[in-house]
Amino acid sequence: MSHQLSLVDSIMVDADATSGRGNFFMTDSFIYFADCYYMAVYQYKQDGVFVKRHFGKGQGPNELSSLMYSYPLMNSDDECFLIDPSNIMFSYNVNDYQLKRKGMLGFGWENVDKDNYDSPSVYNIMEMSDFGINMIALNDTLALMPVSFVNRLLGEVSVDRYQKGHILAELNLRTMKVEKVVGRLPMIYMDKPTPLFEFFQYDMSGDTLFVNHAVDSLIYVYKYPDQLLYTMGYEAEKVNRDYTIGYEIDMKLYTNDLKKVGSNIGLAYFSDENLLFKTVLESFSTGKTYLQAYKGNDLILETEMPPFFQFLGYKNGVIHGVRRKPLETADEYMYFIFYQYKLEEKN
Repeated sequence: MSHQLSLVDSIMVDADATSGRGNFFMTDSFIYFADCYYMAVYQYKQDGVFVKRHFGKGQGPNELSSLMYSYPLMNSDDECFLIDPSNIMFSYNVNDYQLKRKGMLGFGWENVDKDNYDSPSVYNIMEMSDFGINMIALNDTLALMPVSFVNRLLGEVSVDRYQKGHILAELNLRTMKVEKVVGRLPMIYMDKPTPLFEFFQYDMSGDTLFVNHAVDSLIYVYKYPDQLLYTMGYEAEKVNRDYTIGYEIDMKLYTNDLKKVGSNIGLAYFSDENLLFKTVLESFSTGKTYLQAYKGNDLILETEMPPFFQFLGYKNGVIHGVRRKPLETADEYMYFIFYQYKLEEKN
């Protein structure tokens, strides 16, 4: 491999004003923490300096009654979205932070077309969202979002979900209706069904779609929506993929799996430099994490990262990340850690 990482900075960030429960994301200039307990979005400079708290709990303007997570609307002009537990979507612009209620995600549950994998009504926004919900603006009207099956609307769990099912939905941002579902699950799920590990990561450049599924070392590259162009990628070192195989939806089996297995947890493409970053969790229990970088189809970097590392972004040759689980000191002081690494060629 031709590249390596050098640590630029590791920054302890005071998290005592937060609950520590929520998700991180990054824009061009700032890192944000969306707090699902306090219904607030905390804004930090990339060097860890706190800037401002936005929103809060309540019923008034710029307040929320509940929050699951918030992320940028990619390919848009500084727009971000929030989703609450009732699937109601809000948006705000990072230039003014004025909260706007968009409405409920319209999957058509009022008129369910049971057992029809081509119907949006048997899907919901993707589960297992701890590692990010990318929503990508396709144009001024449509946005792409990841979806999961609603098992109770699909009868017996069988190979049909992998032969007929979809992974992405086109959401009309004006009507808030899901217009259609697209994309496919790869063959590995037919060979080794793992219905509790169907989450995935994806990114998009033009009409090229990159997808990396939780259980699969390969990265699938499509012409949008589902014309497979090629696969690429390598398994990260020592990842435990001993998932329980079968169609049974059993949370006890899932809990047991989480004590030993790992998973892919991040994918991000940067077209300016033709760089693709893939994050892999060796083990859910230890948080041991690897970062891979690809230049075109070539693996140029694989390196172990700090435990529970989450990739946030890449800018001017610097990788930004965060420890997604906050740390506590003996006297119950809580803090986040922001990381900055330089990606550079080996001598």
